[in-house]
Amino acid sequence: MSDAEKTEQATERQVQKFRDDGRTANSKELTAALAAAAGFGALYGLLPVLADAVEGVGVLLHRHIPAAELTHAHAVWAITAISVAVAPPLLAVLTAPVAVALVEGLVVSGFNLSTKTLEPKPERLDVFSNFKSTFLSSTPWVGLAKGGLVGGTVAWAVWGGVSEHLDIFPLLARAPVEVQLDTGLEVIGAILQRALPAALAIGAVDFVYQRWKLGEDMMMSKQEVKEEHKDTDGDPHVKAKRRARARQLASGNSLRRVKEADVVVTNPTHYAVALRYRKDENAAPVVVARGTDEIALRIRVEAREHEVPIIENKPLARALYAKSKPGMPIPAEFYAPVAKVLGIVYARRNPPSAGRRRETDPQS
Repeated sequence: MSDAEKTEQATERQVQKFRDDGRTANSKELTAALAAAAGFGALYGLLPVLADAVEGVGVLLHRHIPAAELTHAHAVWAITAISVAVAPPLLAVLTAPVAVALVEGLVVSGFNLSTKTLEPKPERLDVFSNFKSTFLSSTPWVGLAKGGLVGGTVAWAVWGGVSEHLDIFPLLARAPVEVQLDTGLEVIGAILQRALPAALAIGAVDFVYQRWKLGEDMMMSKQEVKEEHKDTDGDPHVKAKRRARARQLASGNSLRRVKEADVVVTNPTHYAVALRYRKDENAAPVVVARGTDEIALRIRVEAREHEVPIIENKPLARALYAKSKPGMPIPAEFYAPVAKVLGIVYARRNPPSAGRRRETDPQS
């Protein structure tokens, strides 16, 4: 199995990228089925309202305007009255499918709004890639199968609904309007009873397929996952260089303060801790610099340049490095051993006077 094969599950960043591009699992068949259900349902429910509106205008026209006196103005008035009466229910019939389709799209996409699907993409002009995706993949065959299934379902539903009323269709031409409307409602109801459940089932199956296909499209290769980790977490080599640079800067700031120290405790080569103690500044000695290996060497060099005493104490140097921080007083557990070290330093700074030596010198 080559590393280029997409064998890894999509990361959160990959999923979000697809969402930002507007690529979410959605079924056109499911959307069409829901929109059709909304439209036909609204029409089926509002047909009586439409019939009552038209009939009411006709009755009003017949009562107030005798047929012999009907003029062009009366006809215009009648058409306007009918239009005003049927406009609200007719508008509901027309907007119901659109509203349901919009709501369904928002719900299945997780209310993800993206305009990138409307942006022009040069790759769509790539004839070779488009030919491969259109004719050399499973997608067109799936689309063809869905189209045939939907077409067959619609034809079966329409024929089933119409065939039940074939014997009365010739009689409808001379039947009253009420009978015609009732028959139309029955035919529509018979068609919907067959078509809608089948269409919704096809749409649900297609939606499951689209979710599966989206998951397959979002799969990543091992190299893509590695590249993403580099982008999100940073290149390990770059991060190592950054950490080294940070340590260098920190050590540089600490090294400049070695000249202020009273003593440097070493082990003697791998660890070095520079300490400063002023009674009027801190209640305990403060660590002004610490380091290991190369930095420890630089601390010792700085100490020699500025004549800061260097005391070798292996266990104390290691313990101070492990439990203390630059710029902070030493922990209380080190008060006693550090006091001994500082006592040695102070003794070296203030040796006994020459006069006292002469007094104690038996040969003088």
